[in-house]
Amino acid sequence: MSQHLDSEAEFFLKQGLQLSRAGAFEDALLSLDRVLHLHPDRHHVWHTRGVTLSELGHYEDAVASFNQAIDLEPHSPEAFNSRGIALYNLRSYEEAIVSYDKAIKLRPNFHQAWHNRGNALDKSGCYEEALKSYDKTLEFEPDYSKSWYNRGIILYKLERYQAAIDSYDQAIKYRPHYSHAWYNRANTLNQIGHHREALSSYDRVLTIKPEWYGAWYNRGNVLHKLGRHEEAIYSYNKALAINATLYEAWYNRGNAFDALGRYDEAIESYRKALDLKPNLREAWYNWGSALYKSGCYREAIASYDRALKLNPGFAKAWFSRGSALRKLGLYAEAIASYDKAVQFQPEMSEAWYCRGIALGHLGQNEAAIESYDRAISINPDFHPAWYSRGSALGHLGDYQSAVASYDKALEIKPNFPDAQSRRTLALDHNQSLQASAHTDSNEGRIAAERTDEASSFSNRALNTEEPVKSSPPLHT
Repeated sequence: MSQHLDSEAEFFLKQGLQLSRAGAFEDALLSLDRVLHLHPDRHHVWHTRGVTLSELGHYEDAVASFNQAIDLEPHSPEAFNSRGIALYNLRSYEEAIVSYDKAIKLRPNFHQAWHNRGNALDKSGCYEEALKSYDKTLEFEPDYSKSWYNRGIILYKLERYQAAIDSYDQAIKYRPHYSHAWYNRANTLNQIGHHREALSSYDRVLTIKPEWYGAWYNRGNVLHKLGRHEEAIYSYNKALAINATLYEAWYNRGNAFDALGRYDEAIESYRKALDLKPNLREAWYNWGSALYKSGCYREAIASYDRALKLNPGFAKAWFSRGSALRKLGLYAEAIASYDKAVQFQPEMSEAWYCRGIALGHLGQNEAAIESYDRAISINPDFHPAWYSRGSALGHLGDYQSAVASYDKALEIKPNFPDAQSRRTLALDHNQSLQASAHTDSNEGRIAAERTDEASSFSNRALNTEEPVKSSPPLHT
């Protein structure tokens, strides 16, 4: 092409190309403009100018240059492809696809144009069509690792996870140190629960790119899921050493410390997460849970309140707030919190159960039984609810029904000594009641005994409860 230029234009063209290769795009542009001043009809120079403008991020000007090139040479697939790239960068995806289609019409085996078309279709949300474009790329260029990689991303979006992994494997086959392919492979394995394989892929990423904090972070998440909490903390620390502003790593580091029972360190991590993202409701909630487990109930309530300020419909926070209030003996306030929990999540059996416990402490045993019944209707195998229901029935003097409730608790959990002992006590009371019906002379004495022992029985039952445990949410 350069033979059609005079010596001066040839000089400026060579200079422009050299400057462009050196990354001096502004200077390259000046040289190319000198060429076009001398020869404004050179389509290949307009094309090169458009590429240079694209490198500078001046995409609208680049499109104008590519249009000039196309006007002068309407059969140039390269110009249509380059114009498509500039339009893509302007987020004009439909126009970009039209440009790629014209490039492909001129050169059907133009694998880069097929690949770029797939990218634009992906951005347009046309995933199946994008997949077909990548497949066409690979038909013409089977070792084009970028298309294998992008194909994997599309398959992931389509929730075809194993096929996505297979695509990443192909990308890695042709480019073994393709860190992004290893990373996405790990993420996909994590998504389908293959945590050990995911861990191995994250390790490969970090061998190639040890400063990738996202890989350290996700590696920590996988280790946390595997119950390897100390190793998870090490990974989070590595991520934070590279990027101390990664609030997700501070947050999940807190979760790992919490899982180890190291609540002070968990609280400090949650504090760091909240310094960076004050509206992270999960961190406020988990901070409250760590305080609760440390016995700091009032402070826990304050944390739950912060979570609820961010999301008033956060049923789990209302539930945990109620449990902290109950620990402080504030039973009426606890019931109000449990009421809010079941308002937002009516099927939360734990909230109905704990509401019953609080009602029992206030002596409202009939209402407590109604709460236990709601818990049991949601979860028939909820043995603590059957046990506490028996306690409430015993307090009301309905020992026969109490025995039936204890029987259900023991059927679900045979190794339940408290239920066994309370069942025996209820049976004794029931037999005493039956005997009293036939012994008029002993009626007053037995009635007095029953009242005293029933009260004692109820108090013991209320003070013996199995806590409902829940693990904190884990974010990846």
